[in-house]
Amino acid sequence: NPLASAVSGNQLWVPNIDSGTVSVIDLTTATVTGTEATGPQPIAAAVGAGSAWVTSELDGDLWRFLL
Repeated sequence: NPLASAVSGNQLWVPNIDSGTVSVIDLTTATVTGTEATGPQPIAAAVGAGSAWVTSELDGDLWRFLL
């Protein structure tokens, strides 16, 4: 159940609300290059300040992943 995603260079960061993860997709090859655990119900991603940021629908938590 991918939701509000964000692009950084050739990477697409996709929150997966049902699995509590965020997938990183290489846009040049259309393949998943990584999956990171977040916490419950990640709903949206944004990119800025050298990081990918993912927020939770459940409790408003914010997770940071260095790019």
